[in-house]
Amino acid sequence: MHDIKQRLKQLRLDKGLTMMEFAKLISVSPGNVGDWESESRTSIPGAKALISIATTFHVSLDWLLLGQTTSTSIPAKQQANAQHDAPPSPLTELFQSLSAEDQLLMIGLATRLAHLSKVP
Repeated sequence: MHDIKQRLKQLRLDKGLTMMEFAKLISVSPGNVGDWESESRTSIPGAKALISIATTFHVSLDWLLLGQTTSTSIPAKQQANAQHDAPPSPLTELFQSLSAEDQLLMIGLATRLAHLSKVP
């Protein structure tokens, strides 16, 4: 699948859900789901909807946004060791002060930017 619209539709169909059922599970209107799946419309889910989809259907934001199935996260043990080796940077402190929802949003945005910087 090449874009978020196709991934959303395939996720919904794989779960055997109608647009209405899918919408209810993630607390949006069925019209939103229809717009997101429509190739003739440019709308895509916002941050809250993406987080709700990822949480409800146990998929990663990397997969939703980019179609990537591999994780680039650092294992927890390595993260813990790295945190003890050096004081946190201002960026790390700022990130840690964000809500969990905003942290997920930032990870998704950073992943997207990293992907875009690799495209020639």
